[in-house]
Amino acid sequence: MKKLFLVICLLFFSINYAQINPSKIEGYWIKYRGEMKDGSDLSGTFSEDSGYMEYRINQGKLCINSNPVHRVNESCLDFTLINNFIKTSQYSGFVVEKVTKDSLILCEKIDGLADDKLERSYFIKQEVIISKFKEENKNERNIVASKLFSPKTSGTIELDLNKAFKNNYSNFELVGNLKIYPAKKKIKTEITFATQKDSARIRLVKKVMDSSFEKWNLKAFKEYESIEIPFVLKSEITKTFWGISVIFFTTDLTEFERIYGVKMEDIRKSSDCFNKGLIAYEEKKYLESIEYFSESYKFNSKNIDALYNKAAIYFESGDKENACKVWLEISILGQAEGKQLFLKNCE
Repeated sequence: MKKLFLVICLLFFSINYAQINPSKIEGYWIKYRGEMKDGSDLSGTFSEDSGYMEYRINQGKLCINSNPVHRVNESCLDFTLINNFIKTSQYSGFVVEKVTKDSLILCEKIDGLADDKLERSYFIKQEVIISKFKEENKNERNIVASKLFSPKTSGTIELDLNKAFKNNYSNFELVGNLKIYPAKKKIKTEITFATQKDSARIRLVKKVMDSSFEKWNLKAFKEYESIEIPFVLKSEITKTFWGISVIFFTTDLTEFERIYGVKMEDIRKSSDCFNKGLIAYEEKKYLESIEYFSESYKFNSKNIDALYNKAAIYFESGDKENACKVWLEISILGQAEGKQLFLKNCE
C-alpha cells in the first residue's frame, strides 16, 4: 500500500509540475475572464477588472498592456520558467495552471498572500479572436472596431488633446465616433452628443482626432473601407484634477465612473477609518472599532477586508446575529471565504 501511494504521489507531481515547453506559452494572449484563486468574484483592487488585458509572452519576457488602442504604457517583466511557474521576481510570479494551443490559465503567486488575494486569469490567443471576427464579418466593408479587434496607435490621443488644450480646460463631456478610411488615408470625427455647446472646443477635439491618421497601424485593416471607433470624452477642471480623458469602444458616459471608480479622497478616508478601526480593536473598544470599519467600507465599497473585520469583531464580542448578517453580505458579494464563514457559523 505504501509503495502504491508513493507511485501515485510521484505521478501527481510529474503531471502538475513537469517542465512546460516555453513555446507553448509564447504569443499574444487576451484575457476574457478573471476570478480570485479561491473561486471568489474579483474584489478589492481587482474589482475594476479591465475590459481589455493583453499579455505578450516571448523569449523570457512578459509584457502587459491594458489599453486596446495603444501600447505606450505597456509594462514588461523578465521571467524564468521553472516547471510550470513563470517567476518574475524573488517573491512573485504566475503559475501556469493550464495551457493549450489556444487557451491559457494563469494564477498569481505572491509570497505571503492568501488565495482570496490572488487573481486567476483566463486567456485566449489573439489570433483566434481576430480569425473569428474576420469570419463573422467577411462580407463587410465597413466595420465597427471593438476592444478585441481594433487598430492601434503609436501615441496617445489623450496626450495630444491635452497638449492642444494648453491647460485651457472646462467641464464638459462628449460622445462621438472616429472613422478611419485606410484607402483614403483620412479620419473623420463625428460628435453625436455634447453637454456644452462650445463650438470652438468641439472643433479642437475633432481637429486633433482627424489629424491622427499617420499614428494608426492599419496593416491588418487594409481590406476595409472604413473602421469606426466610438468614444466618450470628459474634460474636467476641479481643485485637485484637470485634464481630458477618453474611453474608446463605448458611447456610455457612465463608463468614467466604472473605470475610475472611487475618488482618491474617498480611498484616503477609507484607509484612515480602517487604521482607526484596528487601533480601536487593539484597545478593546469593539463598538467603536465596528463603527470605523463600517465607515471604511462606506467610503470605499471595494474594501472587503473592512467587512471581514467588522464581522469578526461582532462574532468575537458575542454578537453572532450581526456577525452572520455581515458574513451573508460578504457572501452575496461573491466571496468564497465569507460564504464558508456564514455556512459554518450561522446555519
